[in-house]
Amino acid sequence: MPLNISRFGPSPDVKVFIQNSEGKFLARGDQSWVFTENRSAATVFHYDGDRVADQLEALRQTQGIVLTAVPVPLQEIYESCDRCHDFFMPSMIRFDGQHFLCPDCFSRAARLTAASRRPRKP
Repeated sequence: MPLNISRFGPSPDVKVFIQNSEGKFLARGDQSWVFTENRSAATVFHYDGDRVADQLEALRQTQGIVLTAVPVPLQEIYESCDRCHDFFMPSMIRFDGQHFLCPDCFSRAARLTAASRRPRKP
């Protein structure tokens, strides 16, 4: 299943970074949480699953700290099918020896390959 937003089902749980007003990202330090400019060291949160909105609002109300949830670009989390270019979970992508393909494109390619190998009738 591609990760396109569908009006028929729930949207995927978006992954986010937490960013402060200086543009630094929240990361797990040795003993506590820290802010870093290095985005690759930032902790990735599940927006819904980790209740990010609720927690950021609680921080704002109780501590006066304003943080922002920034979506992680899809291409940094998911794999793109070389044929249809939709995004998929990495476990769904298959390599056919030349291309990384989603299940649908992989099946189509396999059928075309099988059809081309059948002997032709004279």
